[in-house]
Amino acid sequence: MFRLIWFTLPIVLSCRLHSHQEQKSEIVQFSSSGVTLEGVLDLPATEGKFPLVVFVHGSGRRTRSDYNEFVAPFMKNGFATFRYDKRGVGNSGGSYSDVDVGTDNSSVTIHTLARDVVAAVKTLKRHGGIDSARCILVGASQAGWIIPVAASLDDIYLTAIFSGPSVTVGEEIYYSSLAEQGDYSVSEANKMVLTYHGIKGYDPIPDVSKIRRPALWIFGKEDESIPVDRSIQLLEQVRDQFTLPIQIQVIPGVNHSMRSKDGKVADYVSHILDWIKSSR
Repeated sequence: MFRLIWFTLPIVLSCRLHSHQEQKSEIVQFSSSGVTLEGVLDLPATEGKFPLVVFVHGSGRRTRSDYNEFVAPFMKNGFATFRYDKRGVGNSGGSYSDVDVGTDNSSVTIHTLARDVVAAVKTLKRHGGIDSARCILVGASQAGWIIPVAASLDDIYLTAIFSGPSVTVGEEIYYSSLAEQGDYSVSEANKMVLTYHGIKGYDPIPDVSKIRRPALWIFGKEDESIPVDRSIQLLEQVRDQFTLPIQIQVIPGVNHSMRSKDGKVADYVSHILDWIKSSR
């Protein structure tokens, strides 16, 4: 059994908070489907209402610390940020569940995690320091399945996904069994996934088709965990069919963790920030 991998983000940051620029941090608890989850809200120290970025997890037992390094560049650019412990992990209640192929749990799990995201957004929209009209979702990997669902359930201003699949759960797991766990090249696996006829599980395209606000998808061309070629093909098809505001960027020479063979990490954070600024 294979799962969409999550990676520790070795981010190359183009901007950092200077020592004299402080931030305000608050622990925020919110309720989702009768479960209390917890995270940390970081706001610029200045007065005002700030656009909010909620970070959405990839797979695994993820905590608020996974996006620590995102705080500085977003804060530098005037955003509030929120990071939380995944359901059943850290200080968040409920039961942890991951997506398994061959079972019926993939759709249930993805929708449960998406409702957690929406619950966080609804809670934070009531905060005095948040511009409730500009709530943005940013996430990696499994977030490619979670974010479109969340965006279909609430008024989300913008969404940005990196290394996130638009194929079904079954197709992703089959692909990663070839390229990540097997001996096939990324190119070979991208072709072989087109012939997959097994159990598919959750399919994100119906939720992607509901997107009405600008959405960014960033891929590493040499991603060994998700089939980039097929994901792009599906996104382009649904974008063109429904005239959706979806933008796709491909970074050559980098893998699922946005790292090249020589260990250099693409500065995809700047890509996201530049895109958000251009979409405001």
